[in-house]
Amino acid sequence: MYFRILISSFWIFFLSLLLFFSSASGETKPIGFAIVFPNLTFSQSLSKGEQVYLGIPQKKGFSFREIKGDLILVELISTYCFNCQKQAPIFTKLYSSIEKDPKLKGKVKMIGIAAGNNPGEVETFKKAHQIPYPIFSDPKFDAHMVLGGPRTPFTIWVRKDAQGNGVVVSTHLGLTESAENALAETRAVLQYNLALLKPKKGAIYEGDALKPPLTEEELLKRARKGMEASGGKVLQIEKITLKDGDSVYAGKVDLGGRQENFFSKLASRRAVCDICHDTFFIYTFDSTGKVIDIVPVQLTKIDNLHWTEEDIKKLKSRTVGKSILKPFSFDAKVDSISGATITAVLIFDSLDKAKEIFEKLKKEGYVR
Repeated sequence: MYFRILISSFWIFFLSLLLFFSSASGETKPIGFAIVFPNLTFSQSLSKGEQVYLGIPQKKGFSFREIKGDLILVELISTYCFNCQKQAPIFTKLYSSIEKDPKLKGKVKMIGIAAGNNPGEVETFKKAHQIPYPIFSDPKFDAHMVLGGPRTPFTIWVRKDAQGNGVVVSTHLGLTESAENALAETRAVLQYNLALLKPKKGAIYEGDALKPPLTEEELLKRARKGMEASGGKVLQIEKITLKDGDSVYAGKVDLGGRQENFFSKLASRRAVCDICHDTFFIYTFDSTGKVIDIVPVQLTKIDNLHWTEEDIKKLKSRTVGKSILKPFSFDAKVDSISGATITAVLIFDSLDKAKEIFEKLKKEGYVR
């Protein structure tokens, strides 16, 4: 009898795996299954209702493993992502179905993580779409990158073991077509016997390597262009490789009477939304960290149209002349580019992280 139960459990597990891999067949790389879910921390304040729903006592911050439930459905979104907006009513219906089912209520919890969005943007999104479950802002893409930097919307079903550790039991990349499908998947993964799973370490999501749409020779020309936006003339330029493998273009520029060292860095960012192009641009800065120029390589907006000269002019007015040693905080009211808000967010976030590049150059003696 025990043997029959074991075989039955095995086949349920095996069929579930087949279902999982078939749903992920659109990916060029497999999405992690049985991967240990990171114990993310959240500092966002919770309403009293959200505290009760998640089983979190009143305090400033908490971790993922503190959320009470057998299964946590994690939805990665961007408030400016078209398919995330389209999915909002579908997941609201899913939440309602879970809360009305006595077999699921209390066992299954839903949370959202808004990649690149601040608390104000999240609150506006929740009100506009009447979202009933908690959504946490992730303005610096910290949680998003820990989870592999997936395109949004991206859904992760996470089972909790007896110790409160999370294990990924299913994922879905892109728009969820119906609440019924998501509910069926939720019921299915709740049947998994975690004792049969062997949790492993690795990436939950691993996209293809980012490749700029230009040759190395063309990128070098763009880097030179960025340096000469200062009004000077590039005397020499080379691509240097730092100790950690990162690369930067270093140039000596004649500014008429004096020479200065300038640096140009290719920023490559995977698209946040599932229907957008990846973002590539070169930013140039001097030895004090001041931004000299922004040179587009691939910047697109809604319908994947390229940015106009006016778009680029606006971007430069908000970035050129500022220091990468200070925070680059994105304000949608003044920094957004029409039809390209997500791309603009990625640019500002890259510039905000540029201080790390500057510190590495300084540590290795390229900046004095």
